[in-house]
Amino acid sequence: MTTKKSSKKRTAGGTEKRPAKRKKIVSLAEYKADAKGSAPAADVGAGSKRAGKAGKPAKERKPAAPRKSLASAAVLVLAQAKEPMNAKAIVEAAVAAGWYEPGKGKTPHATLYSSMLREARDDGEKARFRKSKRGMWELTDAGKAQVDAIKEALAAK
Repeated sequence: MTTKKSSKKRTAGGTEKRPAKRKKIVSLAEYKADAKGSAPAADVGAGSKRAGKAGKPAKERKPAAPRKSLASAAVLVLAQAKEPMNAKAIVEAAVAAGWYEPGKGKTPHATLYSSMLREARDDGEKARFRKSKRGMWELTDAGKAQVDAIKEALAAK
């Protein structure tokens, strides 16, 4: 591959050679600083969203409360159930109890199944759900411990 060494500019008197413009490759921090007309940003956090926003304090986060989600509703449904249930039955029971309002999605049971499977696989001892047999789910001790907190969170909303 060859590089362009010059370009020709057409004028009334003929053509005139001029050197090609080559852009220097710079880092993102240098590019942003050049665009703003200031010095490059510091290396610490230069790629973060808040790197250029000096003076704004970070928002204080509240402790995470249980969210009004299908997984939280599934904890309540399984807490009331006497035996393990499949995802489709859990969704139907959560909708009937008013703990969950389905959105536009056509397969909330598949989403719930995937969420419970991910949690059971990745969270270990903290997992709220456990597979009892093929397609059937039950609560773990960690899930049973969260029932009261979820009920309070759903009642508050």
